[in-house]
Amino acid sequence: MGMQDLHEAYGIQLQLAQYPIVARKIRDMMRQTLFSRGIITLEEFEVEVRQKAIQSQYREGLRDPFAEEPEHIWNERLAVIRDQLTDFYFATNLPHDHLEGIIQQVLSSRVSPQDHTLVLTFNPELAPLDLLFTQGEEYESLPPEQRAEVQHHLREIIVVLIKSMLSDQLEFVGIAKELFTIRDLIEIRRRRIGRGKIGGKAAGMLLARKILQEADSEDDGENLMDIHEYIEIPESYFIGADVFYDFQLINGFTRYMNQKYRSREEIERDYPKLRAAYIQGHFPGEIIYSLRRVLERVGKVPLVVRSSSLLEVHFGAALAGKYESVFCPNQGSLEENLKALMRAIAQVYASTMSPDALLYRQRMGLVDYDERMAVMIQKAEGFHYRDYFFPMVAGVGYSHNPFRWNPKIQREEGFLRLVAGFGTRAVQRVSHDYPRIVALSHPQLRPYVGARSTRKYSQHFIDVADLNDNTIKTLPIRDVIGGDFPALRYLATLDKGEYFTPIISRLVPGESRNLVITFEQLTQDRHFIALMRKVLKKLERYHKWPVDIEFTLDIKPKYPRAVYILHLLQCRPMISAKQRRNIEIPRDIPDSALILRSSTLVPQGVVSNVRYIVYVSPEQYANAPNYEAKFEIARVIGRLNKCLEDSVFILIGPGRWGSSDVDLGVKVTYADIYNTKVLVEIPLARGVSIAEPSYGTHFFQDLVEAGILPLPVAPGENGDMLNTQFLCHAPNVLLELLPGDATYQDYVRVIDVPSFAKGAYLELIMNDDEEEAVGYLKLPEGNKS
Repeated sequence: MGMQDLHEAYGIQLQLAQYPIVARKIRDMMRQTLFSRGIITLEEFEVEVRQKAIQSQYREGLRDPFAEEPEHIWNERLAVIRDQLTDFYFATNLPHDHLEGIIQQVLSSRVSPQDHTLVLTFNPELAPLDLLFTQGEEYESLPPEQRAEVQHHLREIIVVLIKSMLSDQLEFVGIAKELFTIRDLIEIRRRRIGRGKIGGKAAGMLLARKILQEADSEDDGENLMDIHEYIEIPESYFIGADVFYDFQLINGFTRYMNQKYRSREEIERDYPKLRAAYIQGHFPGEIIYSLRRVLERVGKVPLVVRSSSLLEVHFGAALAGKYESVFCPNQGSLEENLKALMRAIAQVYASTMSPDALLYRQRMGLVDYDERMAVMIQKAEGFHYRDYFFPMVAGVGYSHNPFRWNPKIQREEGFLRLVAGFGTRAVQRVSHDYPRIVALSHPQLRPYVGARSTRKYSQHFIDVADLNDNTIKTLPIRDVIGGDFPALRYLATLDKGEYFTPIISRLVPGESRNLVITFEQLTQDRHFIALMRKVLKKLERYHKWPVDIEFTLDIKPKYPRAVYILHLLQCRPMISAKQRRNIEIPRDIPDSALILRSSTLVPQGVVSNVRYIVYVSPEQYANAPNYEAKFEIARVIGRLNKCLEDSVFILIGPGRWGSSDVDLGVKVTYADIYNTKVLVEIPLARGVSIAEPSYGTHFFQDLVEAGILPLPVAPGENGDMLNTQFLCHAPNVLLELLPGDATYQDYVRVIDVPSFAKGAYLELIMNDDEEEAVGYLKLPEGNKS
């Protein structure tokens, strides 16, 4: 830096000292000019600011700058250095008349005390963010009378900031512009790392919080106190979506950007290699620095790294569970934790290339959408218990109940799935384990009865962070939760063999082995049920559409009643809740034409002209010799899914489709079944009930949001029937479709319905109000003799 440069920079400093109030706005515009002209990038500028700030600390005698200087002083130091560098770069790269122009532009936008008609002197759609925030702050700080005159300008600035930082979806913007303030958006920007939008999941969460903070304008019929006192969101930081492109660029991954246009076979073949490469990828220096500062700020608490893509929580898309969320125990050294955090972010980035995500996007017509991935880093909600960290309760909630197992249940009252520990078990199908499902209209009405069923369909395992070895573990719940667990009586009951009893006093030694997680006391508490109803109703009212949420719950036992704190993790519209059709079940179906009948957990819908039935016999599946054979049966289903993509077909199989345990059902993923119209689940073997349904899981969301209807059929129970004679005696055309899968023709049967049924196709009619579904042979219109 030459003396002439110093002199010119000092001249700018003296000139701006004459404008003590608007100098900050002038320098904001100066920096935007430097960045927009390519004189220096924002990232390079901030790195230099930090380096010079650290040098100034040493000059001032600080031996350990990070330990000896409070954060507010450090931020003040950064602001001074930032202004000095701004003056220097401007002085050495741009003529003085550019500065004069900026000063005049700022002064012309100032309010005259005699003129209350505050004029916006720039186009917000083209203005830099710094200018928008500065102008927005000025407008928001005006007295009420003056602010009313510029409210239309302020609204436009807020809309542009929302579209720039949160979401440009008009449905989202239409709600958000009424709720977010400039101060809200400043706080979001402060927590954003890098450039770009913060993604759908983060935007949906923040919007839900603003909705729930609003004073109630109408009665929801719950007579509940202001719910905003009981709603929190986790401490969160957001990695902007543009960082995803930076990550791809510096690691040479841009050659994979068109992977979404490849065939299924290529996508599945390439993914393991791509995932490994992404996880080994490097991040830009300024992002690493920002992540280190986040870790310093949050300390040694477990973190959750969540995907927050531009498509997630899209008004018209789902992608629930398509991208990874990664737990970071965060109990190591700073550098160890930083390495684990970057690996977790890379895992989220890699999941954009997964077969499940890409094939879903192809199927839903979303493949051409710009799918930049933002990332949300959150403090994991929970508490320390023994050697573990986990939330007391986690769950998912729906404002519109997606299924009804009893005519008493009112769909509009909502539905919950509850688990103890981290919420993985609430949103995914997990073998041999079950969440508590709750119809909010009748919270004590279970889809099963009796102590034996209650014991079986309870939670047996729990996901926790082990603070000793810095890992996430799945453990038997009896090995984790004991008699000293806080709020135990709200989560558990005592198993007495033929019945269960509530916990009303301290457990005696040995009784903790008889605990069963039933959430009985919690679901009996009308204050908890009222809170959940009101939260879901209010969110639905603002969205003008049914919503689903993910949450954790703190329970603070107090007299005379417990206090509940709901930590909101996610909120999104339920795009599957479309206008319901009036569907009538035909009453004149001949027995010879009937293929199936169901009367339990029936969805709503009609599927016509079904050509193919893919049938996996429960008996044959149970006799498969080993895991490999059952696993390969799922792969055959996947190949049929591709082969039949241009045909209407349904799948009928044992147990739970999509189970992670091959002994509980065919282990398919969404990528294996996305072309089917209906998934029929039948008992694994004679006398064995169908396992707990998948409603509320991510797999279930995939089904309903792709128009795939899940239908349980339990032959011999409540009038249910399945025409196995038709299914087992019709010719199996598997070899015609997949000649290479001859080994599996005993397990997988493919029936070409019109070829065997003299031109008739399968018609499926499902009426959830009447709890009845039928599948029968029907000649196409115009072909009836």
